[in-house]
Amino acid sequence: MAMRWSLLVPASSILLASWILPAASALATPITGGMAEREPPAAVLWITLLTIAGLSLAMSCRRWWLPLMLWVPVAFAVSLIIAELADPVIGAAIREELGGFYVLQADLCAALAIIVPLAFANSRFDRQDVDKRRNRRLG
Repeated sequence: MAMRWSLLVPASSILLASWILPAASALATPITGGMAEREPPAAVLWITLLTIAGLSLAMSCRRWWLPLMLWVPVAFAVSLIIAELADPVIGAAIREELGGFYVLQADLCAALAIIVPLAFANSRFDRQDVDKRRNRRLG
């Protein structure tokens, strides 16, 4: 039981750290003004993506399933970004103020943020883990 808690505490702290960068950028932007002031800059999107990739790599080196813990909050955050961009009123205002290239970057970062934790988990998962569990149950 103590071994499981020692695995969950670092994973939860890494998960909490992954929310610091997007939350800091959201708190730093003023609420009044146009859509350009409310959206995170493209650099923040790319830095967040690199942070997610780094955390996923570090987590997958520990256990293959740890990046899946990161995937759930990332998928929720990405759904909020995509919902804004897909909205007929808000999305049109974002495209008008920031341009189509920003929307392309936001979509690309969102797609990669969804795929990266799954890719690292898949790359570390192998059949030996399944075989070890099957042998423990049988013998």
